[in-house]
Amino acid sequence: MDPCFTTNFLPHLPDGEALQPPDAFTYPFFYTPHPLVVAAAEHLQQRLQSDATLCEELLGGDAVAGKMLGVLVVKDSQGALGYLSAYSGKLNGPRPEWMVPAVADIHAAHTEYKLGEAQLNDMTEAIEALKRDPEFVRWKALLKDEEIRVEEVLSDGRGQLKQEKLDRKQRRETAKASLDAEAFEVFNAELTSESITTQLQFKKFAFHQKEELEKLREEVEGWQMKLDQLKKDRRAKSNALQAWIFSQYQFLNARGERKDIKDLFPDFETQQPPSGVGECSAPKLLQYAYLQGYEPLCMGEFWWGKEPKNEVRKQGLFYPSCNSRCRPILGHMLEGVAVEPNPLLSWSDGAELPIIYDDKDLVVVNKPEVMLSVPGKDIEDSALTRIKALYPEATGSVLLHRLDMSTSGILVFAKNPQAHKFVQKQFIKRTLKKQYIAVLDGIVEGDEGTIELPLRPDYYDLPRQMVCHEHGKPATTHWKVLERNNGKTRLALFPVTGRTHQLRVHCAHPDGLHTPIFGDELYGVPANRLHLHAASISFIHPTTKEEISFEVPPNF
Repeated sequence: MDPCFTTNFLPHLPDGEALQPPDAFTYPFFYTPHPLVVAAAEHLQQRLQSDATLCEELLGGDAVAGKMLGVLVVKDSQGALGYLSAYSGKLNGPRPEWMVPAVADIHAAHTEYKLGEAQLNDMTEAIEALKRDPEFVRWKALLKDEEIRVEEVLSDGRGQLKQEKLDRKQRRETAKASLDAEAFEVFNAELTSESITTQLQFKKFAFHQKEELEKLREEVEGWQMKLDQLKKDRRAKSNALQAWIFSQYQFLNARGERKDIKDLFPDFETQQPPSGVGECSAPKLLQYAYLQGYEPLCMGEFWWGKEPKNEVRKQGLFYPSCNSRCRPILGHMLEGVAVEPNPLLSWSDGAELPIIYDDKDLVVVNKPEVMLSVPGKDIEDSALTRIKALYPEATGSVLLHRLDMSTSGILVFAKNPQAHKFVQKQFIKRTLKKQYIAVLDGIVEGDEGTIELPLRPDYYDLPRQMVCHEHGKPATTHWKVLERNNGKTRLALFPVTGRTHQLRVHCAHPDGLHTPIFGDELYGVPANRLHLHAASISFIHPTTKEEISFEVPPNF
């Protein structure tokens, strides 16, 4: 019996009813969890809560921030239904026997990895020993002192030359007034000779000082070259060991084909994949299923444990697989499996783009929630491409600002460079007035306020954004409650800045309103749509120089 294959997880349903597997496997980057996945996740969560050690690791001290966990519902060769479970990353303690193992257990490979790790440790110690070598330290200190001394001496010498030059000028003017022409000529020649002599003496002195300083530099550079070579050797060894580690991750697909990380990341030679690649729960689950001959049916990943400080993750909520680490891997691993189509590819098919204003300078539209503002990597249809097709005479940069694909509302385009420059300056200077309407999935405390949380991209899971007080860009949002009803809160949001996903993160993050926008598939729970709408905007018209305003109420 496979301890990782968990059965008897389905809820009790009325007689004759049963949860049926889906017709196609979960599209992992945008999905609503299938009822079988929900049942498996609930069963796993009960199991986690009964495991005191594992619960402590996921829910324990201040340093612990929880983990992404995954469930994969499968059929075995006899047609029995069960699920597999996995965690992303690693645990401090041993892996529970009922969770699937890692794709590659490099720590169990004591040969190359352990040897390489020991060599790296020795090389690191050699580098640190050289840095601490008393002779190296002495030479560096001597060089530093000499550089300071020589600079001071030469600076004093240059000051003295300047003062002597001024003195000679004064003596020359005095002599010119008191001597006859012949005597002055002789005196002036003496001054000139004196000037040449002092300058030559200073140059000779400066040359000697710099020559002695250069000898010290050469001595220090000799030591530094040894240190640089040790670092270079260690870097080469580390890269070789990392390449070996990546080669141990052999990912299967449904056809039995294997590819390693180097094969799956096209920029591998010039840019190493993100850290932790291959350690997410989804690849672990699929790998184990293929190895055991199980048929994958549906999958989901959810957060379990304390909320992290920077990312928006809430316990028990499902999230899509991460893009930067998992998209290349899962693209291979799901070959040979009938997968649900990416719903985003066809969302905007047939959607209308209502035009609410049109003149020689501007066009203003009410973008639907199913349409991109600009073309994406896989999606050509967008508000921008449609505007360019409707107004082929428009010149210059047409786009003035963007809305998320899931956000509906007012979007402004310029038809000529002059209009673009004039309105764009108002965006940059933040003199426009913008208001969004949002429905939050919960009751917000207080009636109004301001959120200031700096944001930066989550480079391991784009397009998600995260709060980062060290490297994030300032982001400010004013908010005001409009209505509370049926466990939800309708807000007016007034963004001062325009960061990507600013309103979504500011609403969902624990240091913001700690209540995600209803239907937010990235930071909350998916619904029929994201309940966020750009409802109004006011700015100065580029030609009339008068304020114009547009307002479109949301359809929710």
